Amino acid sequence: MNNSFAILAGFLDRGEAEVEGRALESPPEAVRSKLRDFARGELPEAERQALVDQLAVNRHWIPLLADEVKTLRSKAGNPPDTGKP
Repeated sequence: MNNSFAILAGFLDRGEAEVEGRALESPPEAVRSKLRDFARGELPEAERQALVDQLAVNRHWIPLLADEVKTLRSKAGNPPDTGKP
């Protein structure tokens, strides 16, 4: 029994978490430009599917697209959608 408590105490005594992974990368400027064009409805149809495929792989870029849409809506005088009726 003492050994179980020693293991638990040793675990709790560790000061920092051990986390491994890779940093989320920001999209290159060319992709950012495509996100802006996509939000404006100006991205050529031939490039849309490739961008959607890139977003499927890099889901952390989706909020950037949402930000572009929100910026356009605020510039147009439309309040941001809060999701509430």
